[in-house]
Amino acid sequence: MDNQNQPVNSQQLSYEQFQEQVMRQQQQEQMQAQQALRNAGLDPKSQQVQQVVQELQNIQSELNLAENQIQMQMDAQKRQIQSIQQRLQQAVKQVQSTLSANQVSNASNQTMPTNGFVQ
Repeated sequence: MDNQNQPVNSQQLSYEQFQEQVMRQQQQEQMQAQQALRNAGLDPKSQQVQQVVQELQNIQSELNLAENQIQMQMDAQKRQIQSIQQRLQQAVKQVQSTLSANQVSNASNQTMPTNGFVQ
């Protein structure tokens, strides 16, 4: 199956695969645009302007990809922080539970007579 003519679906691709596919699409579009200019018989100045426009579009796409990558990294770090917070809360609850159990144990030991006589 030829992936060059398929729409880009970032959910099914790794970041690198997605980036490669976008770059292939851009190169194909650029080649088509240049061919269209040649077919239309436009002068070299017009082609230079088109190349600059295409380069600006490429830069915009790269910026968008970089922004998406940063967003994915931030989301991953947020999930990591949430996981650490959950572990911390569980540890605090465990310590509180242990302290409560020790206090109950200590309280029952103090009320029990140790020599058979009520104190």
